[in-house]
Amino acid sequence: MMRTDAMPAVNGINRIRWLTVIISVLLSGLALTLNDQPNHDAYEYVRAAEIALQSGISDAYAHYQWAHYSLLLAGIHALTGLDLFTAAHLLNAILFALISLGFVNLVAAATPSRRVVWLAALIILIFPTLNESRFLIVRDTGFLAFSLLAMLQLLRYWLTLRLRHAVLFVVSCLLATLFRPEAIAFWLLSPLALLFNNTHPAAACRRALAVITGLSALLALLVVITVAALGQIDLPQLLRSFAGIYQPFANNIAQLLGNNTYELSRSVFGDYAAQFVDHFTHFFLLAGLLGLLLVFIIDGLGLAAVPLLIYGVSRRLYRLPNGATTVFVAWMTVALLILIGFILLTRFTTTRYTLLLCLILLLWLPFIVDRAWSLAAANSHLQRFSWIVGFLALFSAVDAHVSFGASKAHLDDATAWLLQNTRAEAALVTNEIRVAYDSGRVAEFDRVERELDPAVIANAAPGSIIAVTLRRGFSELVEAQLASGQLRLLRQLPAERGGDFLIMEKDF
Repeated sequence: MMRTDAMPAVNGINRIRWLTVIISVLLSGLALTLNDQPNHDAYEYVRAAEIALQSGISDAYAHYQWAHYSLLLAGIHALTGLDLFTAAHLLNAILFALISLGFVNLVAAATPSRRVVWLAALIILIFPTLNESRFLIVRDTGFLAFSLLAMLQLLRYWLTLRLRHAVLFVVSCLLATLFRPEAIAFWLLSPLALLFNNTHPAAACRRALAVITGLSALLALLVVITVAALGQIDLPQLLRSFAGIYQPFANNIAQLLGNNTYELSRSVFGDYAAQFVDHFTHFFLLAGLLGLLLVFIIDGLGLAAVPLLIYGVSRRLYRLPNGATTVFVAWMTVALLILIGFILLTRFTTTRYTLLLCLILLLWLPFIVDRAWSLAAANSHLQRFSWIVGFLALFSAVDAHVSFGASKAHLDDATAWLLQNTRAEAALVTNEIRVAYDSGRVAEFDRVERELDPAVIANAAPGSIIAVTLRRGFSELVEAQLASGQLRLLRQLPAERGGDFLIMEKDF
């Protein structure tokens, strides 16, 4: 197989890498200092990890279908003795460092320019959407880290056709899949970029694709055999359970694309207009969903990156070396297809789901800023350019680390009061997952939902403690039962934003 040298090494690249990793770890520590409250998903992962430690791996997968991330938390806890939340934050700090390092390495693999690589390090370390997620305990971090690593190995394989990069690509894709199964789409589709490689003979590129396909099939077979031999995981049941999550959404799509759309048209357009637009409702919804996706992509990129990317496109400053363009566009296309499929299937998305696509788009930004820098210097506009870019960088850094959300400290006060002033044997009904976990009185704390079913309060046993943040769905019931004496108010803790937190007792 032909061997071609990859992009020349960037001068001082190891210094840039180490500095990126160190700053990333420090930023993760800062994020935890500024945001000490776990996110809702964190409790699901921690609960699955507890089950793995107490009852075994099989029960953990029965509780949470894709429990690989939780097993890592359980493993770190077993090795270090750290509590599961601290273990999760430690793992996430490592994964965020890998994300930052992967981004820098991807840019370095595409250019020998030291300035562009320094810009890449700066951009990824002040990227708001990524930094705003540093305190979150989510499996997406592993998916992002190993996806970028797989992307890097595919680019190096595209440039050199060396076997070791093919092996590392396949392994990285497997590791990314352990965090989110969407990585399978990148694993299967992104290697097709090799067929567009004009720097090697077509036959060599086809062999390179065949090598990756063969390695992927071999590794998948080894994983299946290993799982079957261990007997800890029912793989067919795991896949069926995962597919079952999306089955209701698939049924909704079937109904949406059916012939009976008149009721939908009436609800959207009203009785009169529905008579004329009934057959075009599908197009209206499709345009609306794709528009929503575009909004989330723009929101994910941020107010600093979007103008710079638009400027780069308008001034044709976005060109990359041929190999980087092919691989980056291949991954961007697959990421976009996944997002389109997801939003059509579920009819919603979040900025977190668009983050991988945003990171791929962000790879063009160091090149755009570098060329804009040279252009400004040539036109004697360097001072104005420095002010603009400096302002955008400062804005991004502040936006990434300054939270404008309301404090939830009153929940800690509520839990402390609850433990000191209520009977330990009393059943606890709450819609705050943090209170459920910290109180230790709700066994399945990860099942707690904010939108509590009013029937749960109405049917609670006498003597139960009802500790809830008031929500519109059950506030009328609570007020009525307080007025009638069926509930007795024990403590009210005001919230900075939203409904107050009430601790009540069901009348005996």
